[in-house]
Amino acid sequence: MQGKCLCGNIEFSCDVSTTPLKIYQCHCSLCKKQSGSSANSATIIEATHFQWTKRHNIKIWKKPTGFSAHFCGECGCPVPNDFAGKYVWIPVGLLEMADRSVTVEVVANFCLRSKSDWHSIDSEAANFEGLPPFKEVLALLS
Repeated sequence: MQGKCLCGNIEFSCDVSTTPLKIYQCHCSLCKKQSGSSANSATIIEATHFQWTKRHNIKIWKKPTGFSAHFCGECGCPVPNDFAGKYVWIPVGLLEMADRSVTVEVVANFCLRSKSDWHSIDSEAANFEGLPPFKEVLALLS
């Protein structure tokens, strides 16, 4: 699967072996502000399944708490970033799903205590009031 930012300065490919593509949505205040929406939709894959094909002008903004936002310095799109040493976090809005047979399943919602009142939650997903342990997140996404 291929992905890129709005201006095309950032491009990548990834081998996502799950069908459907499993994603999560985080509803914390940081993710809502970073995405400009009611939730941040993303997936996490092993770094061995990810490759940059074009990587120009990535900017990083980091809070003292450790939260960081990686984004294209030209168009501002959030972009993939290394996570926990051997994983890559991928904002799924960057993925090009030209093949309409690719389906997406929201398998988890995080930080529901911060959820926007107007956002509907899929009751089939695993729903968490806060952040679940990372191992549990990985299990849900695999």
